[in-house]
Amino acid sequence: MRPSLLGLLRVVYVVTAALLMTTVLPRLGVPVPFVPDLVLIGVVSSAVLRGPVHGALVGLAAGWVLELVPPVGAPMGLLALTLMLAGAVAGSFRRTSAGSWLRPLVALVVAGVLVLTGRAASAVLAEGGLDLTAALATLTATIGAGLIVLPVLVAVDRALVRRRLG
Repeated sequence: MRPSLLGLLRVVYVVTAALLMTTVLPRLGVPVPFVPDLVLIGVVSSAVLRGPVHGALVGLAAGWVLELVPPVGAPMGLLALTLMLAGAVAGSFRRTSAGSWLRPLVALVVAGVLVLTGRAASAVLAEGGLDLTAALATLTATIGAGLIVLPVLVAVDRALVRRRLG
């Protein structure tokens, strides 16, 4: 297997998104509950175009990247497994024919609920409680950001594959 431009762009996106989520946006004054899960958006964009196996692998790798970027709040490995499951589920929304713009967004909502559930379970296990309003605010911010970012990522992915760079 040789690395492709699309694969390198995915790696750059995941690392940049993880750094934006954990360092840049909170320093700009965005309250933590309103920081969208940009990494999840990247996982979903890849999964809906490539399928559940690819989505699971991208989700697992993206989860490992997120766990390495401080602050680490969940037990090690739980976030990676949660993103792996979310990527696999989002990949089940894959269609070989030209799809509508709504399918990736629905996949993002379903994957976002899965990640929210995983993080809620992690919070209950680690801290003994859950701030449901903060969790729902993060999900809402992720869906809002997904409305803007997800179509762009899907279009770039399709364009690179069309040009045989992916």
